Amino acid sequence: MKVEKRARCDDCCFLAEQCVCQWVPKLKTALKMLVLQDPKEAKHAKNTVSLLCLGLPSVQCVSIDDRSQLEGVLSQLDQNKWRLVFPINDAIPIESMNRMAASQMEGVILLDATWRKAKKMYLTESLLQRFDAITFLHPPVGRYAIRKSPNDLSVSTLEACAYAIEQITLENMQPLRDFMNEAQEWQWRKQPLKHRHVECKSRL
Repeated sequence: MKVEKRARCDDCCFLAEQCVCQWVPKLKTALKMLVLQDPKEAKHAKNTVSLLCLGLPSVQCVSIDDRSQLEGVLSQLDQNKWRLVFPINDAIPIESMNRMAASQMEGVILLDATWRKAKKMYLTESLLQRFDAITFLHPPVGRYAIRKSPNDLSVSTLEACAYAIEQITLENMQPLRDFMNEAQEWQWRKQPLKHRHVECKSRL
């Protein structure tokens, strides 16, 4: 028996009944953003990178399983002008960067993976260790409530991207967060409450 595939939107690529096109903001930024993604995250229904790439089309996403592309991309980046968002001991708080240093930055690298996978990625990928790290001291409270976070300071990859851009370029990325909030409410409107993280249940 042939199983028919569920229809998908040609523009956002989500299932037709979960199409988010009406909320996509199409933002621009002067800062380049590179997301290194665990392939398991790419398949996760609650992952935010697909929303991020819709709202901010300039974002580049590379699978960590594609070694050739990963090494090719990282080796071409100027380590003096790119920073990695990762909380190592000597990471510089993004909030304390001076405007001169921020103006000289070309781009930011984000790791889209569980904390365990991200840590392993950093420790085993020598090309990543070339870049100075930045970290967040006072990020906005994470609003991606449909997915459980390891702690109160955790934010989704989309939210981390928005915050990094705001701190470095002073560009307003609130429309990106608003898009995420609208999309998550729309896409999960028919899901049983037991499928949602407890923080999301409290908002309904």
